This record gives sequence, structure tokens and C-alpha cells, in this order.
Amino acid sequence: MEYTYPKSTPIPFPAHRGIVFRRAFGGIAATGIGTIAAVALIPKDPEPAGALFESALVMSAGLMLVPIVAAIRYRKSLLRGEHLLALSPIYWLLLDLLQGTFSMDKIDPEEITKAFIGIGLFIAMVWLGTVNRAWRFPSGIIRSVSQDFPPNIYFGLAVASFLLGMLKFAIPCNFNVVEMFHYVGEARWSAPWTRGQLGGSDAFLDHLQYFGYLVPILGIVVSRRLGWRRPQTLTCLAMAMIMTLFLAQSGSRRVIGVVFGMALVLWVHSQQHLRLRHAIAFTVAVVSLLAALQIMIAYRNVGLAAFLEGGDEQAVQQQQYIHVDDNFYRLCQVIQLIPNYYTYVYHKYVLYVLVRPIPRVLWDGKPADPGFDLTTALGGEGVSYSYSVVGELYMSLGFLGVALGGWLYGRLAAMLNGLLTQCNTFGALVIYSILVMALFSGMRSILELILVSYAMLAWVGLSRMFTNLQRRAY
Repeated sequence: MEYTYPKSTPIPFPAHRGIVFRRAFGGIAATGIGTIAAVALIPKDPEPAGALFESALVMSAGLMLVPIVAAIRYRKSLLRGEHLLALSPIYWLLLDLLQGTFSMDKIDPEEITKAFIGIGLFIAMVWLGTVNRAWRFPSGIIRSVSQDFPPNIYFGLAVASFLLGMLKFAIPCNFNVVEMFHYVGEARWSAPWTRGQLGGSDAFLDHLQYFGYLVPILGIVVSRRLGWRRPQTLTCLAMAMIMTLFLAQSGSRRVIGVVFGMALVLWVHSQQHLRLRHAIAFTVAVVSLLAALQIMIAYRNVGLAAFLEGGDEQAVQQQQYIHVDDNFYRLCQVIQLIPNYYTYVYHKYVLYVLVRPIPRVLWDGKPADPGFDLTTALGGEGVSYSYSVVGELYMSLGFLGVALGGWLYGRLAAMLNGLLTQCNTFGALVIYSILVMALFSGMRSILELILVSYAMLAWVGLSRMFTNLQRRAY
């Protein structure tokens, strides 16, 4: 039984090939000019905090030029895969430079130059990857979104996602609800569902949380189909809040950002026409999300309970700026060390991230490291450093690896954009919203791209189950 869209049918992206070509080559040109200008503005002494502000500013301008111009003509195009990818280095790599939050201690202008070139090369290749005919989605995924469900089925999907997602937290606590909520207020490493890097059979529980990722986004779908005041919608809102509390207990800001980013992307695309009130609501939501992420990093080592009780000011990590990660600085360190002191890891890192989601209990000898560890190389202990996908690709094969990785991300973005022209359903929007945020978070790490994509598999599995149940009912 098929169901047609209500009045809130999402509108696919304009797919005219000429527009795609013009934006791609405009993006390459703007990125190239921004990169050249950023390199030219690197000061002789780049170490002081804020010394690279001008370089970061002009490069940010080059990266955002085409996405902003496109959004002026068609607002929803800002959320195209390649546009979000072009904007992602501003958040993941350049925001710290724009805020002047740290110094480039012991980093030479040559390494900074290579870092800017690496970022520019990656994004230029993203644009180039969108030019050719897009790859097609696997037929199994297309079938899972080829028809829409009635509102009560979407509500059932949300409830099922919530229950499956909560099993990750309920099983370690023997389904003791009071104990579960007690640990929500504790520090990030105190909960019984926390495990070490090399987990055993308990690693299977980690995969259940990807069902929980679907709860907020399915809540948006239910609200669009039924309205915000219906009991089903309010129930979905309550489930989303509870799931968020448990996911936030880990202190992983990117998980919360991705989960609510998915919901925001779907909400925007489900609007028939974007008006000023929608833009204001979107802006308020983004600002509120950033504020929540700041609270998370401040209190994750002492727990939510400390936040609600006023907190121990000495234990709380006070932040006077929007904290991301010092990815640009770490990227420069990777460039400084490889290949001068360490060799390229080649395929080792890609293999490491591809097999990492496989529980070690199923493969005892799976790779335990990517072939190079920046923390170990710098003599650090008890911490982990991230250096963005640009650093990971450079670590694998230098600038050639960066170029190949950028092209692959561009191909994935083009494939994703084509999904909304093939299927005009809310299910297609769910898949699109998941994967576009996977691409955005994938700028931080290839591993993030893979792990966030697991939410898509959760959707495919649940939607197929409900489709079979629906067919039996009829």
C-alpha cells in the first residue's frame, strides 16, 4: 500500500548539469585563490596566538563563496553534500585560528604552508569529484525509501529505534532504570556501559546506539506528518530528550552535533518554502546546539549532576571560546613528522578504519593501530589527538592521498545529492540527512564518516522489518 506526501513534500535539488559544472569550477577557482592568499599572508613568525587570523579569514572566504552564492539563489542548496564539505574545514580546522585560541608552538611557516595547501587541495578535489555522472545508490537502499509510510508507522519506527538504542545502556545496568539515570549524571568514564579501546563481546552493544541516532530525526518526520501538538509527536520529543541525555554522558560532542544536525537538515528540507521565520528558527537551533556542546566539554569530566548542582569550578573546564579541537596545529605536526621522521602508512590507516567497527571477539587479530600514532610520536600519554581527514590522508600517501581522498568525498556527495532526485519520500530524506552529516563529521576523521553511516544501516533494517509487517497486515 503506497502513501502520498502531505503538503510538506521536500523539493529535490536542481540537477541541471550546467549548474553543477559552473559551481564545481567556481568552487575550485575560489578555493585556489583563497589558498594562495592564505599562504601569502602567513607571517614570518606564526607562533603567537592569532598570528594566522588573516590567513584563516581569506581561506574561509574562498571556501564559503560558492556555497553562499548558491544559497542566495536557492536556500536549501546550502545543505548539499559538496557545499557542507566546502564549509566543513572552517569549523574543523580554521575556527581555532580565527579565534586565536592557541599558538603554533615549534611549527615553521613551511609546515603551515603545506597545511593550507592540503586543505585547499582536498576541497578542490571534492568539487572535481562532483563533476562526473553520480554513482547510483545500492538497490537495497533505494527499495527501503521507495515508498512512504503512514504517520503511525513512522511513530512505530521511532519507538523501536528508542528501545533498541536504550539497550546499550540498559543491559550493563541489568535494566535498572534508577541506576541508568544515576549514571547519566556521572563523569564520562564512570558509567558501566563505558568500555576500553579493545573491547570484547560488549562491543556489540556499541552498535545499538546507532538506532538511537534515529530518534530525533524520526521525531521530526512524525511532527511534519501529524503536527507538533499530537501525542505521538510529544512522545517522540520526550524519547529524543532521553536518548540525548544518555548519548551525551559519553562526553562525545560530535555525536550530539551529528544527531541533532540530522534532525535540522531534515527539518529544513521538509519545508515547502523557506521563509524568514524558518531561517531564524534554524539560526537559534544552531546557536543553542553550539552552546550545549560547550557545556558538554566543560562538564564531561565531572558529569551532568555537577552542572545541575552548580559544579566545582576547579574541576570544570572553563572555555572562553568555541572549542573544537586543535586540528590545524596537529595537522602541521603530522606534516612535520611525515615523511621526515616516519614513513607513510599507505593502506594501513584505511584498513584500520574500515575494520574497526567489527567487534574484536569476531576477529582477534584485526589491526589495532593505523600504523602511526601522533600521541606516541610526541611522547604524550592518556590523551588522543585528532588532525582531520586531511592529516589522515597525508599520513597515508602525502598530497596524493589528500587528492584521492578529496575526490572520493566529492563522489560520495554527488551520489548523495542524486538520492533526492530518485526518491521523493521522507525515507529518502532520512537517508540523505544521515549521510550528509556523515560527510560533514567525516571532515574530522574517516572513521567518523564510517561510524555515522551505520545509522543508515539501522534505518534500512528497521524500515524493511516494518515494510514486511505492513505487507502481512494487508
